[in-house]
Amino acid sequence: MTDSASMTPAVRNRTRWPVIVVGMSFAAGAAAVFLLLVGTAGGQRLDRKVFQAAKSAQDGISVPDVLRLDIMTDPLMWISVAVVILLIGNAIRQPLIAVATLAVPVVCIVTARTLRLEVLERPQLDQDVPWPTANTFPSGHVAGAMGIALSLLVIAPSWMRLAGVVPCAAWVTLVSRDIMGAGWHRLSDVAGSVLLAAAIVSLFAATFLVGGRRIRGFTLVATLTGGPVATTVIVLALDPRPYGVLTGVLAATVAIPMTVFVCVISQSPSCSPSRRAPDRLLSRLPRPLLRVVAARATTYKVRSIIATKGSATRKKWGDGVDIELRRNGSEQ
Repeated sequence: MTDSASMTPAVRNRTRWPVIVVGMSFAAGAAAVFLLLVGTAGGQRLDRKVFQAAKSAQDGISVPDVLRLDIMTDPLMWISVAVVILLIGNAIRQPLIAVATLAVPVVCIVTARTLRLEVLERPQLDQDVPWPTANTFPSGHVAGAMGIALSLLVIAPSWMRLAGVVPCAAWVTLVSRDIMGAGWHRLSDVAGSVLLAAAIVSLFAATFLVGGRRIRGFTLVATLTGGPVATTVIVLALDPRPYGVLTGVLAATVAIPMTVFVCVISQSPSCSPSRRAPDRLLSRLPRPLLRVVAARATTYKVRSIIATKGSATRKKWGDGVDIELRRNGSEQ
């Protein structure tokens, strides 16, 4: 019992590391987007051309109102998301993680706004823009949308994550597309916000070790490849505006990190305190008290813990008696 208890922190640390590494990779990707697309003259020119193309394509066929930018500022949407997270958390018996998950989109928005307004500055390197331009990296709206989508995927069961990654990625893509078309943000702002939110939610998932049924083999390959492809197809069908290349780029920008995130957190088994605490408590009870609990217990888990502890105790006493008998025989 002592050995297994001492091994538990090591097991938890091993399951954390893949999620932490992926989260730090997302953060490094967001920093690289800022350095390359905002901090260089060539990057700013590319950013400006894509931005102008997005503005010119804004007059195409409009998407449904539920998928537009305005939904991000609708209090009803935020209330609905909070209710869904709490209901799922109650269904999977992890209410504490569900409550903590409610703060994740807010943290994403606050972090994005703080970086944009207080920390980062946009240098004036594009000579074709004669007027000074304010820093717009990263986007709080996109970070909030990505935070909402990833929060829903974090709290959801494994099968629901796989089913929900495509619609969640499609929604974030359409919000990002509408933000660029409205002239609020550039491509670099959107890409950086997506990666920033993915990094924040990854570190949250590593803290709480929210896992599930592991994804292996064909399912893993199909998820990693089919998720971005299906997202791009759905987004192009919902948003058939003239500049389809930009829509496809945005779909890949959102769907690839989201799909990788889902696969990584599903590979890590859940070791949350809410599930392990009853097991630890039962295993530490004295044997007389365990007999009382066993008399009233009806679950297989409680009985298996009691049987395991009882067999370990019998083995220890049996080994001790055997050693003592052999010692007496040698003396005689």
